[in-house]
Amino acid sequence: MAALRAFWNSPVGPKTTHFWGPVANWGFVISGLVDTQKPPEIISGNMTAAMCVYSGLFMRFAWMVQPRNYLLLACHVSNESVQLYQLSRWAKAYG
Repeated sequence: MAALRAFWNSPVGPKTTHFWGPVANWGFVISGLVDTQKPPEIISGNMTAAMCVYSGLFMRFAWMVQPRNYLLLACHVSNESVQLYQLSRWAKAYG
């Protein structure tokens, strides 16, 4: 119970945007994973590249912000991986 209370009241707990921001961002990762089952012809190279840049920038932000936001970092590392995979599928289809 003490561990749950400590998490609840922590600076990165569920009462903060340090928690809910990353939770919402996992939607990008889930969407990207679902899209891996679709044909590469529907992939937007520009949007996928923009998502790669976005996740790269926010990985650095998650590392530099105090307190360090490991949940956000994990989310953007995962999204970067998915988006790079999608970008490689797009490049093979159109390259």
